[in-house]
Amino acid sequence: MNGPQAKEHGLAWVGLAAAAGTVLIVLSVAIACISGVAFDKNFYREEYQKMDTAAYVGVSDPVLEQATNTLLDYLQGNVSSLDLAIENGEEYYSQREKDHMVDVRTLYQNAILLMTIGFCVGGALFTGCFLWKKKRAAGPFLRCYFWTTVGVLAFFACIGVWAAVDFNNFWVSFHHVFFTNDLWLLDPAVSRMIRMFQEAFFANMVARILAWFLSIAVGSAAAAGIVYKRMRKHGKPQYTCN
Repeated sequence: MNGPQAKEHGLAWVGLAAAAGTVLIVLSVAIACISGVAFDKNFYREEYQKMDTAAYVGVSDPVLEQATNTLLDYLQGNVSSLDLAIENGEEYYSQREKDHMVDVRTLYQNAILLMTIGFCVGGALFTGCFLWKKKRAAGPFLRCYFWTTVGVLAFFACIGVWAAVDFNNFWVSFHHVFFTNDLWLLDPAVSRMIRMFQEAFFANMVARILAWFLSIAVGSAAAAGIVYKRMRKHGKPQYTCN
């Protein structure tokens, strides 16, 4: 392989690394947004107030807040169980709800592990791109970052449209994909948890997650596109992402 061919081959690897790193980073950002919204206690308070959740569940506001804090602490691994006694020693959460939350906590912890790996590996790939002759790598890196981010955004935009058009179908499909049992099927007549988190609650949560994620992803893609165009304007060597 002669000199020019070796350079072009190297740039192709830069493009591949940039694309892989972008997918990992963008997916990690999505998980970070999910975690940020899911554990935002102010969001819960706002939604509970709008929906008059305490009255619907049949408990006082302090009990509802305590139940919510216990649930969030459990998912984050800060407490070992969902045991929570209320009036007359009655358990707030049923055994079926507790069993389902075991699966949810496992899913969340795996997602956080994936996010951590994604940020680390994606960051390493990005660093590798710029360690390889920084000036020549900048063009293909920015181009690949922009178009890969656009592709991932298109995927999430489709999810957003699906959720907006038929949230129930989206939510049921989500559970079929990520859970191997039917513990998530809870009866509102007997389940406090399902009354705490009505469909409208989760719809608003998904909408906020998508708003956070799209703001970050669109902003970074736009920045990469602007820098790339400025490089072209000033006559920097440009290469494709393939």
